[in-house]
Amino acid sequence: MPNIKKEIDTLKAKLARLEKEQKKAERESQALSQASEAIDKILKDQGISFETYIAHNLKKVSRIVNKLEKPQPAPKTTAKQVRKKITRKKRGARKATLTVKIPAGTYAKLPDNPEQVFEVKEKGPRPKALKEYAEQVGLEAFLEQCRIS
Repeated sequence: MPNIKKEIDTLKAKLARLEKEQKKAERESQALSQASEAIDKILKDQGISFETYIAHNLKKVSRIVNKLEKPQPAPKTTAKQVRKKITRKKRGARKATLTVKIPAGTYAKLPDNPEQVFEVKEKGPRPKALKEYAEQVGLEAFLEQCRIS
């Protein structure tokens, strides 16, 4: 029984609010029609066309038109925000890369550059061309084929 009374009270309050909104809308439409009639009358008395009046107030009118043409965002509802559980990405097993350790020395006779001589020191970076070819052929074949000293 108390639930029914509460529901009746809420419906009465909603009805009162809707009636208030309806009266406000009626007053607004009446005021707008009166204002429009007054503007038309004043413009007619002065001999000014409506287009001239709009052209004079173009900045205001275009701002209002742009506002009305923009899509209206949906009203925000107060919904409970649910936090997503943070999941960490699992690292996959690293692939073993076969790196060829080229010993220090002088190398030449690469198929790409047969005339070029590469000088590899004990410490420091190895030339990319040497490394790539050694990985393709294999270290032993590379040393037999390309090592000079």
